[in-house]
Amino acid sequence: MPLWGPLLLPWVLGAVLAFLDGRRAWVAWLAIAGLAGTLVCTAWLLPQAWSAQAPQFVTGDWPVGVGIRLRADPLSIVFALVSTAVLLGTLAYEHVAGGITSRSFPSLVVFMGAGLTGVFFTSDAFNFYVFFELAMTSAFALASYGEKPRNLRAAFTFVVVNLMGSTLFLSAVVMLYLTTGTLDMLSISAWGQAGPPFALLVPGTLLLCAFGVKLGFFPFHFWAPAVYRDAGPTVAALLAGALANIGSYGLLRFGADVMPQVLAQARPLLEPLGAASILYGSVLALSRRETREVLARVIAQAGLIIAALSLAGREGLCAAVALALAGSVDKTALFLAQDRGGERARRAYSVAAFSTAGVPPTAGFWSKAWLLRAALEQGHVWLAGLVVLASALSLLALFRAYQRERWLREGAALHRGTGAVVYALSLALIAAGLWPEPLLRAGRDAIQGLETRP
Repeated sequence: MPLWGPLLLPWVLGAVLAFLDGRRAWVAWLAIAGLAGTLVCTAWLLPQAWSAQAPQFVTGDWPVGVGIRLRADPLSIVFALVSTAVLLGTLAYEHVAGGITSRSFPSLVVFMGAGLTGVFFTSDAFNFYVFFELAMTSAFALASYGEKPRNLRAAFTFVVVNLMGSTLFLSAVVMLYLTTGTLDMLSISAWGQAGPPFALLVPGTLLLCAFGVKLGFFPFHFWAPAVYRDAGPTVAALLAGALANIGSYGLLRFGADVMPQVLAQARPLLEPLGAASILYGSVLALSRRETREVLARVIAQAGLIIAALSLAGREGLCAAVALALAGSVDKTALFLAQDRGGERARRAYSVAAFSTAGVPPTAGFWSKAWLLRAALEQGHVWLAGLVVLASALSLLALFRAYQRERWLREGAALHRGTGAVVYALSLALIAAGLWPEPLLRAGRDAIQGLETRP
């Protein structure tokens, strides 16, 4: 499978769907089939990505620095697979749950998939920004899905705040080009290793702020509660489970790959930021009564990723990858499960809550165990204790919401099709907990792929 397969398919499909009425059942199924095809094409690249030479090409056969380099290493592949799977499951859920109510909804979800796939596969800083904005533009339109006053309020907040993040990111890209004279990520990395030690510190700080806004960790979390509370459940699942991966991936790509020296310099700052985000999100979630606000306030997952990046060595980076992947599925399952009531919703919600808190046998347990081991091996005992405390507080907050909400006890039972989607997400979390080797290997190989890149 050539690399351009999963890149081109959602672009073409999104352009076709833009002229069709997404409220028709066959149009929605066409979008679902297209995302499934994108997922298969991406999975087909796995053996090549795990080989000694990851698949790559430069557009137009131009020299590097003129043409845009596209590359699929293990890190980009695993993020593309999980994000596309979340988009596919959420679109299928919305279609089966009661029918899509907007003609543009399927095309916008597919365009978001095109943007995310481009973000993960590009090896050019400015092209990263272009795909980044494509995904964000789709998210801007999706945030108002439902067209109720609260949906429009969520969309306005989301647009204003994330435009600020986009401005920060573009400023960082401009500074990278002015400093290094190139936009190719591998060339920037080589320049950073040979150049002055603090030359890239300012653009690196801007990138941290930009991805902090996307990921929503403290103190950049202020927009998340209002948006996740007022957006529709499927839109909240898309934003938290798929779009937020831009922040996780961006921190890993630019921190561990493009500018590792800046990441090393920023570790004294990242550790208190991660700790504050972990504690603040977990404690504040206990003070909220509305379930959506509880889910939005559980920003400890973002803090855990920052805390993992603050640890030196491969173990911390591997933990960050595993936390991001498991957290993506956790948040999607939580937001979709709280949409409807019944026994299936209770089971799916419980599994996702256990995974978020790191309770075995779930995927979240292994990702947090990896973080705890890395923290203890490096002597960060207080950080390990904080992770355990935050996990307990998160579990308490989620199950207080479970006991309090009528939608879990008396709501209408999930439709058979939507139940299959939510069950698939919860079963994936349990399967990864019972057989964690694929998740752990994804983290190890993703980081090893960064270390062995040409």
